[in-house]
Amino acid sequence: MECLVASGSRVSRRGIVLNSARGPIGRTFRWLCIAVLGMALAVGAVVTSPMLFAQESDNSEFVRPQREFGELPSWQNQVSYDRMPASEKLLLGAPIRRDGFTPRLTVTEEYTDNVFFTAKNRGTDYITKIAPGLGYRTSGRDGQLSADYSVESRVYANNSNQNRTVSRQNGELFGLWNLSDRTSLTLFDRFESFQDPTEQQVPGILGAFGRTSINIGALMMRHRLTPSVDLLANYGNFLWSVDAPGAINSMTHEGEVGARVRETQWGRTTVKYRFRFFDFQQGRDFQSHSALVAQEIDLSETLVVSGTIGAVRVEPNPSTVEVLAQASIKKSIGDALYELSYMRDVFPPSGGLSQPLVGDFVRATAKIRLANNFLFDAGLTWILTSTNSDDLTVHTLKWNVGISYTPASWLVARLGYDMFDQREDILGTSASRLANKVSLRMIATF
Repeated sequence: MECLVASGSRVSRRGIVLNSARGPIGRTFRWLCIAVLGMALAVGAVVTSPMLFAQESDNSEFVRPQREFGELPSWQNQVSYDRMPASEKLLLGAPIRRDGFTPRLTVTEEYTDNVFFTAKNRGTDYITKIAPGLGYRTSGRDGQLSADYSVESRVYANNSNQNRTVSRQNGELFGLWNLSDRTSLTLFDRFESFQDPTEQQVPGILGAFGRTSINIGALMMRHRLTPSVDLLANYGNFLWSVDAPGAINSMTHEGEVGARVRETQWGRTTVKYRFRFFDFQQGRDFQSHSALVAQEIDLSETLVVSGTIGAVRVEPNPSTVEVLAQASIKKSIGDALYELSYMRDVFPPSGGLSQPLVGDFVRATAKIRLANNFLFDAGLTWILTSTNSDDLTVHTLKWNVGISYTPASWLVARLGYDMFDQREDILGTSASRLANKVSLRMIATF
């Protein structure tokens, strides 16, 4: 990584480029990476890695796994999970279920027409991203433990002052312990640190270009009171830290208790009470109380619908009551999986704001397996975000489309397009930010 030029120079709050000099090192490095990736893809298309899954059986016969409540049957579980390539598991967002360490390397070449995601002074750039990662998993009769960490370096062709040896970090920890035959405890924590607001995984307002750190932690307990009734108790926290002038850091604490009732094999009802405390670094704090009822029904082996209705009360005075709602439908047709969902809730602030946000979310996704080694994916997300004081309204539209190719069990390549469109009305001042990205990503697992 000697070719990555670390720099202490920054971008202003408005994202104005301070230095647009083209770096010859970045260009050379970028095209070298492309050449190496091209060779890897060509080799992977004709060579099968013998060291990955040598322990896996070639037996095509398998027993279809028992479906969990709410788990949608699809092509993802039409074949034995253990025989699915590791790269395809990563592509689908599924965890690696092999015990032990799983190293990987992700290399991405990206073009963007708004590198700092600004309303004005938009600038184009080519960005090379190199991200080594390491996953670990161990499991036994009493539970399982998994961890994953990756770090990303970047080279900008036109904005070399933004080159970073450590540009992004991602970490995740998951633990499940069966305390008894009836009681289980789940621990989850995810951390991410990034500069580009369009890369945040948490839905909400896309902030300004700059260092942002997010941590989501949760501790969940489930106790089976009877064969058809589960008692639930959860605690979670959400930390948002933004390194930008005027931004306000915050932490949200959440406590939740409820019960889930299985009426039949195909239907489940959940009743919950939720308390949230919004702790802001500056200004006043807020809290909310929520009561909700959720229903999930498997209409068939390939169709699942769910809905939630409730109310949220936000304090302090003047307190407001908001409707809480959620609805989703999941359908699998052959080698395709479709999902359409809607949600309305009061959620933790993003973008360094000083109060909770009221959001309406609409999301549609599709995953279609075109052939044994090809996967098409598309997604559309629309978010309407506002505050109780009506001094902020933000419309966010995101959509993506891509096609992935898995030439070998250890290698996956994805060509994708992403669009981000955010229109803001803050204290009577309007602005619009638009960014388009085209990327080629390759993931190699070892």
